[in-house]
Amino acid sequence: MSLERSAQKNHLKSEYEQYKKQAETARKEGHRQKAARYYRECVASLTELANLENSDRLSKKRLELADNLKIAADKLESGQSLSDDDSGSSGSPEGSIDSGTGSADSSVGGDDDSTPVDATSYLENAPEMDFGDVGGMTDLKETLKDQVIDPLERPELYEEYDLGVVNGVLLHGPPGTGKTYITKALAGELDYNFVEAQASDVTSSLVGEAADNMAELFDVARNNQPCLLFLDEIDAIATERDSGGNKTMSESQMITQFLTEMSEIKGEDVVVIGATNLPDKIDGAAWRRFDARIEVPPPDPPARAAVLRIHLRDRPVLTKEIDWEEIKELTDGYSASDLEIIASKSARNALKQARSEDDIVPITQSHIEESIESTEMSLEAWD
Repeated sequence: MSLERSAQKNHLKSEYEQYKKQAETARKEGHRQKAARYYRECVASLTELANLENSDRLSKKRLELADNLKIAADKLESGQSLSDDDSGSSGSPEGSIDSGTGSADSSVGGDDDSTPVDATSYLENAPEMDFGDVGGMTDLKETLKDQVIDPLERPELYEEYDLGVVNGVLLHGPPGTGKTYITKALAGELDYNFVEAQASDVTSSLVGEAADNMAELFDVARNNQPCLLFLDEIDAIATERDSGGNKTMSESQMITQFLTEMSEIKGEDVVVIGATNLPDKIDGAAWRRFDARIEVPPPDPPARAAVLRIHLRDRPVLTKEIDWEEIKELTDGYSASDLEIIASKSARNALKQARSEDDIVPITQSHIEESIESTEMSLEAWD
């Protein structure tokens, strides 16, 4: 997948999440017409995303969710009653396009618990991006170079000190801080094949199927070495086991399979990256399988400016006329995904002006400030 295509997909996912959150907030506050408008924005984002998917299965899921949200918007505008099932929210504004939360959202991320995962559909060649495409995150990139990249490039040196390569890395931090993006950049930096799966792609209520799905993902990674296997929402895959016996048989088998696979990849040219917003929910044994556990914090001021520059660089912008110090202050508290949305909104603001003037209008300070003001902080809700 090209860098441009990958970045566009990430943007559309972030845009969808933002509009979905705004729609749910409007619904809770009783603003039906406003909620309907935001749902229609969700539909537009999902339709574009479906067109970018390489997998027919994922494309179909995106369009199914878009249809559900269109129905929800129609009902809101016509004054009909709207249940949570219509919007896939399950009563919560936290439904995610990849989380499988809620009836409609689960249709995006995973199957209906009756079809085993086709792990080969998640395999990509090395992403056409590297750390140079990541704005900011200087400390994180240095940590990954030190703990992951250098041992893989100079294994003999590390063996002299009885230090092996790192096969498992856990990235933890608030949502929207760039865990997925930095993982793809790491795969590109290493020039490794890339396998990405969400928790909802693996889990199943059928006994044995989730464990089989997990085994197949690792088999694909091993058969396509060197390979980086990215498991998002690892807390939902390897949830902490308690003494109350609340785990289903399928969940227990899946965790056991994950632990087995993590032990067996030692010595293989496979790196497993797990990402989570909830590190405290991860099973202790699974936690110990990750050789490195690295926090991905919200972007600091220089990183915020760098992220915006990255997302604006291929758009018409008067970079030298932007007061970046002012932008750093105005974006305090915003996540990397929030900044991606701000860049997109800034481009849209300039485009509206360009349409009226029938000429290219560069993105300016005012366009960016207007976008910041209209974008909610996702981290605020997280806190």
